[in-house]
Amino acid sequence: MEFKEIIKDSFVIVGYSAAGKWSDGIDYPIPGLWAKAYKFISENNADKIVGVCLPPRSNHYFYTCGIEIEAVDYDTVEKGMTLHTFPKQKYVVFKHFGPSNEIPNTYGELWKVFDRGGYKIKVGMPEIEIVKSNMFGKEETAEYEMEIWLPVQ
Repeated sequence: MEFKEIIKDSFVIVGYSAAGKWSDGIDYPIPGLWAKAYKFISENNADKIVGVCLPPRSNHYFYTCGIEIEAVDYDTVEKGMTLHTFPKQKYVVFKHFGPSNEIPNTYGELWKVFDRGGYKIKVGMPEIEIVKSNMFGKEETAEYEMEIWLPVQ
């Protein structure tokens, strides 16, 4: 599985958020957050959708789905949205290709590559998922793709 190292400048994300967990009765809010954010993303003509997960590789997490913004604008932030700012950070970036229900398989493979490469998660930094907006409606097709950014020390 191929990947690249990228240094991402500081960024601000605005979107909808929820807590989730993978253990003791799974609570998986991510698809619902993406569906809720779709209207907001479409109205703002965003070219990409950004999902942020804190902490990465954890059974309990906080996920935000939204868009990156240059500056906070009162009219852009709707009621019930959250806003997060993250500093410049080094990431390893993988790509997922294929239906969205196969994303867990991609994560399984990329964590193996991540560990073999000797990488360590940078504590306090987000895992990022980036999907181009032209992928909406293609989630169940072979042409669906997304990037997975893992923060490294």
